[in-house]
Amino acid sequence: MDTPGARRKSCVVTGATSGIGLEAARLLAAAGMTVFGIGRTADACRWARTAVLAEAPGADVRFIPADLSSLANVRSAAAAIRSALPGSRLDRLIHNAATVSPRYAGTADGYERQFVVNYLAAFLLTRELFPCLVRPAEARIIAVSSGAHRRCRIDWDDLMGRRRYRCIKAYRRSKLALVIFALELNRRVVARFPVRAIGVEPGVVDTDLGEKTTGGLVKAYWRNRRKRGRPPAEAAADVVRLAVEPSTDIPAEYWRLRRPCEPSGYARRVDAALRLWQLSEKLCGTDFL
Repeated sequence: MDTPGARRKSCVVTGATSGIGLEAARLLAAAGMTVFGIGRTADACRWARTAVLAEAPGADVRFIPADLSSLANVRSAAAAIRSALPGSRLDRLIHNAATVSPRYAGTADGYERQFVVNYLAAFLLTRELFPCLVRPAEARIIAVSSGAHRRCRIDWDDLMGRRRYRCIKAYRRSKLALVIFALELNRRVVARFPVRAIGVEPGVVDTDLGEKTTGGLVKAYWRNRRKRGRPPAEAAADVVRLAVEPSTDIPAEYWRLRRPCEPSGYARRVDAALRLWQLSEKLCGTDFL
């Protein structure tokens, strides 16, 4: 909570129009932060802003429509945020957006949709907002991951699943990439910038993530999975805790259910991180750190 006279902190939340993202936006707004939410459509953004303000009247909440499967949209959203940030300073960036595609779906850039929305958009958005993140005394980048990242490796010969696409495998791979990115970001910024990345597994959550665009057995899998899930507000509270508590209370770079833990051994591999980082720069057409 901001103290009287203190600078109001700012936060960006992707996937902020439903599920964990919407609940996180509500909690952050109630804590006194300026919240920039990113959602896929203008209608969803308008509805989400109304929902947040209903619980946090007078909060500074702004929603930006952007389809994160488009790298051009990611850049446009980042530009809109940069121009609106008070003092051009961003304190927290929460990568929460995710999607599930039952069949291979290509993007306008020619990449696989899950890989872009769940990971590559986070890489590019971080790069585009990085000049604003280095201005606070300590900025945090929070990557909402999944335990699914523990059951896969990066298939460098078929990263986009063009030859043999499997929905769940593509989802796991995209979440693994997000964890690798967070850990490698820390390696690159340590002792150079006041920025820190934190990965978090919220556990199984009762959201419709896996049911929005799927059908048949894939939809049934996600529906059965969510039956044992936590409420989105409960999972969002764990994410927001990593954003608002003092750094001394957040000593680890990876968390699960409010406890520090180790990500998978593969996620910690430096050779995989270097290869993924270089490939991400190539796919985005930009250098980063």
